[in-house]
Amino acid sequence: MSSNEAPELSIVIVNYNGGQRVLACLESIFAYPSRRTFEVIVYDNASGDDTPNLISARFDNVTLIRGSENIGLCRGFNAAVRQCARAPLLLALDNDTRVLEGALDKMLDFLESRADVGAVGSNLYNPDGSLQYAVRRFPRALSGVFSRRGFLTKLFPNNPIARQDLMIDRRDVDLPFEIDWHSAASLMMRRAVYDQIDGFDEAFFVYWSDADLCARIHASGYKVYNVPAAKIIHDESLAGRKGRLNSRMVIDFHRGAYLFYRKHRLSGRGKPLAPLVWLGLAARAVLIISVDRLRWQWRQFGFAQTEPGRP
Repeated sequence: MSSNEAPELSIVIVNYNGGQRVLACLESIFAYPSRRTFEVIVYDNASGDDTPNLISARFDNVTLIRGSENIGLCRGFNAAVRQCARAPLLLALDNDTRVLEGALDKMLDFLESRADVGAVGSNLYNPDGSLQYAVRRFPRALSGVFSRRGFLTKLFPNNPIARQDLMIDRRDVDLPFEIDWHSAASLMMRRAVYDQIDGFDEAFFVYWSDADLCARIHASGYKVYNVPAAKIIHDESLAGRKGRLNSRMVIDFHRGAYLFYRKHRLSGRGKPLAPLVWLGLAARAVLIISVDRLRWQWRQFGFAQTEPGRP
């Protein structure tokens, strides 16, 4: 493909301190490439590690955009598309994913075969091979109580709310199926649809931006599907390098949940509930961070008590 020819697919990765994980992601794309023409664009959010230099040194076939600050997933993705993307199809891919054989073409083939579909996602797997909850129904009031990582969902994994919201009954199917929304860790969409809905809403930083994007795709008259035959590994984690939760990510998650609720659920009689929803989400975030801090301090105390040479 010459530089003047527009590719069929633009793969866009927003990176922040991805290190070896984003290098593994890029290597997987070229190890299992699409049979179609494609381009790879990395928007780096002013990483503090040496990621941009490593990408430049190892991948001369990747377009690297070096941002001057961390502007988040939504603004980074939109900027990359505006500046560089030339294809009629876009793939949002997290920097901690690894593409498996045939994944790109299985998503491409299905999307091109269905004019009524605006976006498709792949199955996402943990590094140990277990399937992630990447496909969802749009959240309801009790979704925060029975969330995919919530204590009650772990205690009662077959509760009807989680089964419906996380589409647990569809986890073993092989054929593509319609969904409400899919994680932006691997979400392929038509550029025309993306442009029609003005891309990612930049009011979101990272979390819930994919739910909002898919909600607007539905509102524009298109469907969203999951393609189970397309398989991608996702090294997803909210934990920091020392095993603690990243407090900023927890806060952004709950802020994004409120933005989604305010944008898509607040109307008419629901408006008076907005302060209660905000307080509930804020309290949930504080509780999660506080419990994690106490757990961490307890582990540190326990380690200090059992450390050799200590009483």
